[in-house]
Amino acid sequence: MVVYTTRNEALFNPVIAAFQAAYPDAQVTVLNGSNSELGARLLEERVNPQANIFINSDTLSMEDLYNEGVFQPNDSAAVLALPEQYRAPDGGWAALTLRARVIMYNTDLVDEADLPTSVTQLADPQWAGGRVGSANSTNGAMLGNIVAVNRLLGEDATTTWLQGLVDNETAFFGGHTDVRKAVGSGELELGFVNHYYYFLSLAEGAPVGIIWPDQGEGEIGLVVNSTNIGIVDGTEGDTLELAKAFVDFMLSEEGQTIYAQGNYEWPIVPGIALAEGVPSPDEFTIADIDLKSLVDGLETAREQVQLTGMP
Repeated sequence: MVVYTTRNEALFNPVIAAFQAAYPDAQVTVLNGSNSELGARLLEERVNPQANIFINSDTLSMEDLYNEGVFQPNDSAAVLALPEQYRAPDGGWAALTLRARVIMYNTDLVDEADLPTSVTQLADPQWAGGRVGSANSTNGAMLGNIVAVNRLLGEDATTTWLQGLVDNETAFFGGHTDVRKAVGSGELELGFVNHYYYFLSLAEGAPVGIIWPDQGEGEIGLVVNSTNIGIVDGTEGDTLELAKAFVDFMLSEEGQTIYAQGNYEWPIVPGIALAEGVPSPDEFTIADIDLKSLVDGLETAREQVQLTGMP
């Protein structure tokens, strides 16, 4: 079985090790890459698929690939038990964990009284001069966030927000790892990231704090995204049975615990213990968005990126 995944090797390898302990005869090969790289590869390989499983870290690109026919149906009871917004109707893909879009900050550089409370405030002139870091528009989570803000605040307000980020000389990176490291080292004061990056930096001893944004009256709530799994169309025979077993393992108590705790994320299956220090999503107001529908706003978001000059 060949697994394409966008997840970091150090965070994903424990899951593979646990699966192979349960299935000692299974031969599992893992190929790592970015959402865009592996998504393009899956599309190119449709005539002759090389992967059997795809695990990614962005709802928008997963639904986009599903609409392109990359995945095959999966009638697994574990998949179909998930809420409809967290899976394809035919089980072609399923969410594994949720992660919130948050702001992390360097506690040595920023006074708590000055901290923003909303992601939109990152575009305020107060944060001009390259003090803030973010993933760029090639990052699926950031692009999905732009679509989400469009839904919640409207296109004009979203374009103004993006233009403010650009005008503030926000430091745009290809991924969130560079953002969190820049904040932890003091190169930047604030970073717009997924919540688990804060916990990774904290575990490394970096002087960082976290803002769970947009929790006030009239604010949009936490924007969340999901990590996901799907069986690549064309997988068959014994490999298909192994792939189905792997999906079920990822949604089992053991798989969810290893995966979610190792990544500091929120398990998609209820009742799974969270990593130490990670608050429950029940403590927050979550933005009212159907994650699957974000793909419908992809073209508008790309036009806004081009209009504002966001990298």
